[in-house]
Amino acid sequence: MSSITLFLALIAAPLAVYTAIRWRRTLLMALPFLVTLNGVPLKVGASSFRLDQLVACLLLIPLVTGALAGRRRIQLDGTSWWLVALLAANIAASVLNSPVPSYSLRQCLNLGSSWVIYILLINYLTCLEDLEEFLTCVVWAAVSASVIGVGAFMLAVGGVHVGGAEVSTSAAAYLTRAYGAYGTMLEPNILGSFTAANLVLAATLFVAMSREAISIVGRGLLRWAIVLTATGLLLSFTRAAWLGAASGFACVVLLSGRIPNVRFRVDRILATFAAAAVVVAVLFVLPGDIGVIFRFKVANLINPASETAIVRWVSSALALDQISQHPVVGWGTFTFAALTAEGGDFQSFANWRNLWIGNYLLLALHDTGVIGLALLIGVLATVIQRALRVLNTMSAEKSKHASRIVGLVAALASFLVSFLATTGFTLGYSWLIVGLLAAYSRVLDDQRIVAA
Repeated sequence: MSSITLFLALIAAPLAVYTAIRWRRTLLMALPFLVTLNGVPLKVGASSFRLDQLVACLLLIPLVTGALAGRRRIQLDGTSWWLVALLAANIAASVLNSPVPSYSLRQCLNLGSSWVIYILLINYLTCLEDLEEFLTCVVWAAVSASVIGVGAFMLAVGGVHVGGAEVSTSAAAYLTRAYGAYGTMLEPNILGSFTAANLVLAATLFVAMSREAISIVGRGLLRWAIVLTATGLLLSFTRAAWLGAASGFACVVLLSGRIPNVRFRVDRILATFAAAAVVVAVLFVLPGDIGVIFRFKVANLINPASETAIVRWVSSALALDQISQHPVVGWGTFTFAALTAEGGDFQSFANWRNLWIGNYLLLALHDTGVIGLALLIGVLATVIQRALRVLNTMSAEKSKHASRIVGLVAALASFLVSFLATTGFTLGYSWLIVGLLAAYSRVLDDQRIVAA
């Protein structure tokens, strides 16, 4: 480390501590917006950082210092311990088996800085007022990210290329690149899964029967959120995200039938789906590249023999062959590219980033083996299990919050389907939804226990 770097670090450290403690709440409420910037990282020399990672690490400072000073206690629920164990499994596999251990260990830090968002939310969002304010920020962030993605797509179609969208004829006709909007996010798949989850969440809150249940977020904001996230979802041209949204809505229907405290306005449901049907019909008959790619995606919505599906089958077969060599512990974090390129210098290849595993279950199995896959399933299962238990035991006076639980569970369900074609569980926006669901469940469960 040079003397200049060391000097700057000595100045930055106390400034970071002061910023984290002084503006803790502001930084926390900014997280929903920062997680949407995963496609525009900060470059520091040869390294790059995402803003949500940096802010999440900053927010750890007041949490840890408060615990050391005896002013607060760090809350770790069962899911937190599953996450800690999963991170430990990634580190162990990277040390034991990774062909590029230094790279894999850096990626473990990358994962940890995203997963810590979960722990931050369950510790900082400890009352319903904070939860409602944070939920409103989540909806606003979804609106903002969708506006940027849709706007970038419209400008690109009009010939003004500002980034944030891929609209080339080669991408539409020959699938050379992922066609569609992505805005400030990494790629259309990521924007698609993000907008799918937030569409499900916003629509669930909007169609809730009780006016009181949507009074804080606001009916007008929810309307805009539905329109813009639905548009962003369609213009991402991501089939997995479309199926994810459908799965999320199916989850809403299932939960609304099981939970007596949750009732939804049929007229709002019909109006929402009627508007969506009109937009889909227009896109389906639209001439040009947009119509071509949209009709192709619809026609091959579930087609295991399509061009892109064949590529995924090939990469999955290669991943499975690698998994067979280390089925229990795994190869280490993000080692598929290094193993496929057959060398530690894999990052020198121009398209090495295309060597990825686009399925979160297969990725966990490849990187951390059966152990890591079981831990990931444990993380997701414990969150959903507690949320369903809270719904089943929710009192009448707290029933207005049931739509939040239902919407967040459905949003997570959409991720579980969307991420079969991408790896969004490595990014902060997915853990924002998971953490918010856990925080709501925790607060409502604690209030039920106190009332009893």
